[in-house]
This record gives sequence, structure tokens and C-alpha cells, in this order.
Amino acid sequence: MYLRKNKVRCGETRRTYLSIAHNVWWAGEGSKKAQSRPIVVASFGVEDQVDIDLARELVAAVERCAPKFPVRRGDGKAATVRVAQEIRKIEPYLKTLASRKLGLAQHLPPEPERSMILDSLIRAKLADPELEAREAPHEESILSNVRSHLLM
Repeated sequence: MYLRKNKVRCGETRRTYLSIAHNVWWAGEGSKKAQSRPIVVASFGVEDQVDIDLARELVAAVERCAPKFPVRRGDGKAATVRVAQEIRKIEPYLKTLASRKLGLAQHLPPEPERSMILDSLIRAKLADPELEAREAPHEESILSNVRSHLLM
């Protein structure tokens, strides 16, 4: 997985959107030749609203914490789509974590504790994705959750 930048032109303005993507070999519609094609796993939104360094760290954490499905040769696209379905359940949470407005990077300790905290936050959300559907991710609850991980 990697942090994908997608540049879009809207009239006279240009915007760059950031997302988590994974490349998979598969043949497109009407094509018999397989190519490496990106599958967007989750979106962070517009680049100027995202802490890019923290987004890169979140991509690595998502890759470490993503569900693992058995893959046979030729099943890469189906397995990646299944992973993307699971990760998209927590996409609003990931957007909030990566937002510059939250400023999570300044509250996190340096490596390796930083990675462990991000991993545990993502694992907790993946374990209970329905929690996201019941309540929106509030910045104060995220920061208090980070503080509780720091005290462990």
C-alpha cells in the first residue's frame, strides 16, 4: 500500500487528493492483457487539509493492521477489494486522524511508540467498525484515546 496523490482540475483550479492505494495486476474491461492498476482502499481528502507525514504513517499502519485474506494466483484483485471494503468502514476515522485540524502528530511520541499507538488505534476501530456508524469521530475522543495509549 502507498499514499496516492491524484491531481484533479476543476475549471481553473487544481486540487490534489490523497488516498491509500494498492496496485494489483489484472486485465481491465475489454483488455486481455494484465496491467498493474491501483485500487483505492480509502481516501484522506484534499491535500491541503491533510498532515502528509502522518498520512504516510497511517498508510503503513493500515497495511500492518489490515485483515489478511488467503490469496491464490490471480485472486489479487478480489482480495484487495475485500480488504478495501473493510478499511472503508473506518475511512471517516482515518480522515480525522490525518487531518491538520486535529494535529495528532504533535501529540504522538517518536518512533517506535508512535507506530504502536497508530496500530492499536486502527486495530481497535477495525475490531468494532460499527462504532463509526453509531457516532462520528470527535476530535476530543480521539485525543483522549491517544492519551490513554500513552499512559499504558
